[in-house]
Amino acid sequence: LPRPTLDAYLAGGTHGAPLFSSPAFDMVVSSMLTPLVGGAPVHVLPQGRDLSELGGWLAVHGPFDFMEVTPGHLDLIAGQTDRPGTALARTLVVGGETVTPRHAGQARALVGDGRALNSYGPTETTVASNEFLLGAEEAGASVPIGRPLPGVTAYVLDDLLRPVPRGVVGELYVGGAGVARGYLGRPGLTAERFVPDPYGSPGARLYRTG
Repeated sequence: LPRPTLDAYLAGGTHGAPLFSSPAFDMVVSSMLTPLVGGAPVHVLPQGRDLSELGGWLAVHGPFDFMEVTPGHLDLIAGQTDRPGTALARTLVVGGETVTPRHAGQARALVGDGRALNSYGPTETTVASNEFLLGAEEAGASVPIGRPLPGVTAYVLDDLLRPVPRGVVGELYVGGAGVARGYLGRPGLTAERFVPDPYGSPGARLYRTG
């Protein structure tokens, strides 16, 4: 994560973040490394604990400085906490799947006066590229993916890599330091998905999100 984002997540706190997903899941990168880099603890769900106990465990050990969840986690946690209205985190980051208005409401209910964010980003851009503050969306509308994080660029382009006008369908391209080098052992797919950035510095590339 960019340093400004890391600082915003931890906000000088010492309560760190919980870790309850498989290390194979890319979201764990920021859930685990952000607290450690910032000098805060990582609270690991004990081995053998069932996810049906997740909400209660979070309520007992929170509130955390920040917490990352998927919409599926929100559905799981909803109704599990035995202290309704208790904030589980000062900053709650939701990602990994499409966030609906229902999920946005669930997320806001878990942060009290804190912040709930919709985080978007494919694995190929190192997990996160865009964020949107939940609560700013229009009622009943789809939840936007927000603006690029510091150090990230995002363009909606046509087939000739030209920016499309507002309201016109295009493809999202993401650039910046987090863009991966490509797919190991798959040069053809790498050339297709990772393209030169016509708006960046020499050698910069964009990832075609599809």
